This record gives sequence, structure tokens and C-alpha cells, in this order.
Amino acid sequence: MTETRIWLSPPDVGELERKLLLEAFDSNWVAPVGPDLDAFEAQLAEIVGVRHAIALSSGTAALHLALAAAGVRRGDTVLVPSFTFAATANAVMYLGARPVFLDSTTESWNVDPGLVAEELKRRCAKGRPPRAVIAVDMYGQCADYEPLVDACDRYGVALIEDAAEALGASYGGKPAGSFGLAGVLSFNGNKIITTGGGGMLVTDDDGVARKARHLSAQAREPFPHYEHRSVGYNYRLSNLLAAVGRGSCSGSTR
Repeated sequence: MTETRIWLSPPDVGELERKLLLEAFDSNWVAPVGPDLDAFEAQLAEIVGVRHAIALSSGTAALHLALAAAGVRRGDTVLVPSFTFAATANAVMYLGARPVFLDSTTESWNVDPGLVAEELKRRCAKGRPPRAVIAVDMYGQCADYEPLVDACDRYGVALIEDAAEALGASYGGKPAGSFGLAGVLSFNGNKIITTGGGGMLVTDDDGVARKARHLSAQAREPFPHYEHRSVGYNYRLSNLLAAVGRGSCSGSTR
């Protein structure tokens, strides 16, 4: 027995993160807008291989907006893995929907695609399809996406990929975060890269990106005065934290 504590995932930040943070601070871009935020989003979109990336205050915020963009509403059901962090189900509850838990495989600890297909078939036969399915890439290992994508496409149900722990992983040659309607990344202190707290919604869908970006900035309409036609959220990541993320991402191979 050892008395040495082995941490699951200690944060790893250094001089590059410090340099970029101080440069952003000195530039006075301290709000949730700025050149580092734009650069960070472009950097992650390229890594994941998608057209759009929206930097947000947390991975949970990204899940919330991904579900909202998928059309999840009060009274809907969303299939989620039984083995995951609470945030996966909490984001469903934010919208007044109900999470339906499905078991995971013993091989990967990710949701069992066979059970997902069975539940989709059963619910669709009764005329009560779920609005979405969330797959979680547990501990950095991608879920089995080929059968998951096939099942969701067959029944016309949106697939959301919770890749909070899986940036840099891949499945069948495709990066984590690039599967389904939208993917979700987290930059908490215990994730692959960190901003000290933050997340990202990544997607190839123009409509999803447009809606998520709009909702994340208090759903303000594009007018010189304040005008809001729907409920929005204060979910944008600050430019300062984006600078830390740029350094963490660029220095992740050190």
C-alpha cells in the first residue's frame, strides 16, 4: 500500500497559458467577446472537424443549449445513459423534459446501443418517440457511434454527443464531438484542456449553431437598442478564459 496520492486528472497549465492570459488582460478584452474568444472557437472547430464552435461558461451550458436547439421542450423525453455525471440529466430537466435512463455496456461503460435501438423502436411504435438521445463518452472513450447514429437516423431522433471528457479521442477516424446533431466539450479543471471553467458546443449544423449562439447571449436581437423576443441565457465564455484555453490547447502536447 502506498501513501502517495495519485490524482485522477490534475490540471496542467504553464507559462504559455500565463502569457496569453496576461496579453488578453492587458488588451482590455475582458468581456465575453474578443479576439481570443474568436480564435479559441476557430481552434476547437478545426480540431473537432466541424464548422461551428460556440464557447460557453460550462459544458452543462453547452448541453442545455444543444438540447434546446434540438427542439426539446417541456413534457418531452430524452434517453440518457444511467452511468454518467448528473449534468447530463440535469440539462434535460432544465427544459422541463424527463430523462429516461438506459444501461451501459460492461466493455466500455458507455450507453448500450442495442438498448437505445430497442427503446426507440418501442416508443416510436406507441407514437411517443423521445425528442433526443444523449450519448456520453465516458472517461475519454467514445461511445459506439455507428449503431447509435443508425438507430437515431432510422427513427428521426436527434443525437447529442456529451464528449466533455473526450477531446482528442476518436471513433472510426472521426474526432469526438463530431457525431450527431451537436457535440459538447468541457474545459473544467479536470478535463483534457482547461480554461479554469468553461465549455463548448460544436456542430456542423448551421441552424443549431445560430440558435445556440443567440440563446447564449441573452437572446438579444441584432438592434442598437435592447430587444428580446425569447428567453436567453448568460452563457458566453469570457475572452480572458478563452486565452487560457488557447494556451492549454496549444500546449497540450508538452
